[in-house]
Amino acid sequence: MSLLFVQPGRPMIVGSGQLALYAPLASAAAVPSVSLVQTVAGTAGWWDASQPGGLIGPGSTPLTAWNVAGIALLDQSGNGRNLAPFSAQSTAAQPRGAAHLSGLLGGAAFPATGSGLLQPALDPATGWQAPGSTASVASAWTWYLVWSRPNWRQNSGVDTQPITLLSIGSQPVLQVDSAGGNGRLVLFPGAKQVVVSTTMTRRHTHSIVIRYSPSTGADLWLDGVRAATSVAWSPAAQTGNVLLLHDGTATGAAQCWLHEAAEWTRSLSDADATAVIGYAGRWICGARKGIYLLFNGQSNAIDYALNDGAAALLAQGVAYYVGALAYNVLATTASAAPYTMQSGHGIYATSSGYPGSFVQNLGDGSSPSTWSLGADGLAVQQAVAALPAEDLADVCAIVWPWNETDSLRAYGEYSTFKAAALRFLSLVRAMLGDTANRIPLVWWNAIPYGTADGITMHRQVVQGIAADTTQHVVIGNIQTSDSNPRGSSWDPTTGIATGGDSAHRDSADNQRFAMLAAPVVGRALIADGYADSITSLPGTTPKIGGPTISHVYRQSNTTLVVTVIHDAGNDLKVPLQAATGAGFAVMDGGSPGNDGTIVSAVSCQRIDATHLQITLQTALQNVSSACQLYYPYGPAQIYRGNAITDNFSAIVQPVGWSLATDLGTNWVLDCPLAATFSGITLSDTAT
Repeated sequence: MSLLFVQPGRPMIVGSGQLALYAPLASAAAVPSVSLVQTVAGTAGWWDASQPGGLIGPGSTPLTAWNVAGIALLDQSGNGRNLAPFSAQSTAAQPRGAAHLSGLLGGAAFPATGSGLLQPALDPATGWQAPGSTASVASAWTWYLVWSRPNWRQNSGVDTQPITLLSIGSQPVLQVDSAGGNGRLVLFPGAKQVVVSTTMTRRHTHSIVIRYSPSTGADLWLDGVRAATSVAWSPAAQTGNVLLLHDGTATGAAQCWLHEAAEWTRSLSDADATAVIGYAGRWICGARKGIYLLFNGQSNAIDYALNDGAAALLAQGVAYYVGALAYNVLATTASAAPYTMQSGHGIYATSSGYPGSFVQNLGDGSSPSTWSLGADGLAVQQAVAALPAEDLADVCAIVWPWNETDSLRAYGEYSTFKAAALRFLSLVRAMLGDTANRIPLVWWNAIPYGTADGITMHRQVVQGIAADTTQHVVIGNIQTSDSNPRGSSWDPTTGIATGGDSAHRDSADNQRFAMLAAPVVGRALIADGYADSITSLPGTTPKIGGPTISHVYRQSNTTLVVTVIHDAGNDLKVPLQAATGAGFAVMDGGSPGNDGTIVSAVSCQRIDATHLQITLQTALQNVSSACQLYYPYGPAQIYRGNAITDNFSAIVQPVGWSLATDLGTNWVLDCPLAATFSGITLSDTAT
């Protein structure tokens, strides 16, 4: 619901201190039209990390993008009290901001690195210090704080101990239980502490207003509801540093995102406290979610997930699109169980000698729908079973950057391979406790490796399964042939790649695949009920990942006119080798498994925003109904930079959805023209 105001900054009260509401809340938080200093006068300090400019860099210049190191949080009250990093160690980490932590609003924290840490990992040593604060047991004061915790404490040496949200001098004022507690929010921890709440979750966003005076004690509001009244505070009178999200010890950081904070050097009136609560309604508070992705596959999946960082990029991007606080992946390989990926292994063994036992082909002619897990599948089962229950509950997508040896199969294996893939998918979902068949599978249009018949079979299986909406399969990358052999030498001015390992995709391409897939996967998760603080995406974001071919007109025996339907762009680009027709080919007669003559294109020209003209190397011999356009045919490689693309990078996005600002300029990509899963039959009519 939204607040009713009786005047600017003053929400209506409707009995028992409750705020008047009138309409459903928006799916994503937004910047209020009235600032906090306009809402309540006399603010001694106000720090707002909801936008990049809340952080300042060298020279005290507000930052203009997220994920950039800053030096402090700007005091937007005008009093010059910038909120500085604090650490009890010799140095403090640098703060960085991140977007979409509470709807479209962001926050600031201190990112950290380390093996085995859940993401985002935050520094266990650094929090924030409010300069010049005189708050103490002997003075009147009010603090407002909004924070998010993405994970339990980790890598601190005291991971099970509570986190401190606010401390004055050496005295903690407010603490939240970590993994070793019982979900408590505790005011004035110690002998006379008051438990304000017992429902604080592992991942959460909350706001508090706490006002104090020596004569009446402390009142506290949690997410707009009064949760404590007239609580006495009786430590030895002291003054000292006011710390936020830190307790003053060496590894005493709360490892939380700071969204917003403010201080008043007085105990606010009820009316002022209510006004602050109304203003704080822009934050989406309560229990929050994490994104956990499970990866299966073979060597290209291993490169993607473990060597190139693409799995982490995909998880980060998906978290951005659904507004989740945490993002992690389960992707491991080993010579012995447990593991989730194994080099060279297909879903089941191939007749050409490649192994594979994610499901075990019994060789007795039995239906794949009855096959059990083989050694590879049991290794995946062990890896999943080793997840803590709370992490297992976060698994929301299965990702298969996978086709290699499965694309070496005969075209006639279509039915067997499709049934085996569905069988393994159902068994993986069972491992995850997904009895409702709800967790989506993310697959890709096959990379250019395999035989022509095998890769066509694989692409058609993926297309067929994805078309069955009950299977919840989404094609994360509709084009992967626009990629280079791993380790090849590539000239970005020509698009020509030489050398390298043709069986494996280049690191830059795997990362690009992840960034292109993120909005598609995010949209699928929202549709399947896995949204967090963002429950709908703008229509300007990709829905399937790029434009698609809808019609092919045979203008002459050597000229085709291709009609394209756009996804998130509205124009076509024909870069580099795309102008030579790279990737386009027609099967002149025949059919998959019984191929006709393959006629390659020698030219591609843009006619207008939705049409391309393709010129073929030789004239077609068969009638149009016996000819099919492929883009590309079989394992043909288009190479990086040579695919037809849309102009998505130039499309103006709504406020709060700037990829360059939010995730980085490398995320601003044009979307490639979708590869064909099946050949598109030529038409003798122009429309």
